[in-house]
Amino acid sequence: MPGTRPAAIAGAELTAAASLFDCRDCGACCASFRVSFYWAEADALGLPEALVEQLSPWYACLAGTNAASPRCQALQGEVGHCVTCAVYRQRPSPCRELQPGDAQCSKARLAWRLPALVVPSTEKVPGLAAATLPMPAHPARRDRR
Repeated sequence: MPGTRPAAIAGAELTAAASLFDCRDCGACCASFRVSFYWAEADALGLPEALVEQLSPWYACLAGTNAASPRCQALQGEVGHCVTCAVYRQRPSPCRELQPGDAQCSKARLAWRLPALVVPSTEKVPGLAAATLPMPAHPARRDRR
């Protein structure tokens, strides 16, 4: 389709964006979403018990994120300016998966009235072309042909 980008290119651009943008100038995602994950992840990562709220027998979330106006208790500083995460090295998978400029990042920045991040095109990021090689079809999808 004209105007659409292959997923491999879009994913590589988001990875490149993560190295170009410093989340410590933002923090909008930490004050916009519930950060829920499999309960055992908290133990495996060594998250302090005070920062983990049990949601069900299987799921937990970061304290402060299961509220009408979520704000992770590990977030320190002012959203949109200078922030830090008290457990950055131990952060759970939802925090690790969110990338600067992706859909969730954009949604959080919009909610906080912060400007959207502009992800550079592959031509402007040195070495990115090597990361955008065509991906092989998923095995399950190959079987359907």
